[in-house]
Amino acid sequence: MNAQAPGGTPPPAAAAAPARTWTDADLDKLMKEIGGTVGALRKSIDAQNAETAKEQADKIEALFEDVDDFWSARNVKDAAELADDAAEHADHVEDAIDAKDFAKAAEHMKLLQSTCGGCHGKYRDKAPDGGYRIKP
Repeated sequence: MNAQAPGGTPPPAAAAAPARTWTDADLDKLMKEIGGTVGALRKSIDAQNAETAKEQADKIEALFEDVDDFWSARNVKDAAELADDAAEHADHVEDAIDAKDFAKAAEHMKLLQSTCGGCHGKYRDKAPDGGYRIKP
């Protein structure tokens, strides 16, 4: 049974949530969180700590989905695709961990990190203060 407003018309559709407005500071925060989590994940893979490694890989995947959203909002398709590739590599790391194949997980980590390097080389600049910024 469809709910209908008085007069036989369907109720108005709920308004869609407004799109997030991403700032350079948002990307900086994501990158710092990714950097720390990637380092921790490498250690967890080396120690063959499946439970922790799986949580970290899942977190990295979610963070890169946010990075994809950041670049998509700015209409930078190549960077968004690189972020999507990185999220996919994190998912493959998680799959390898599920299979207890830590050598395969380490291989996917290398692919993930090469994706990071490719994007950083193309879209990141060293700022005068020693930090990093998006290339103008």
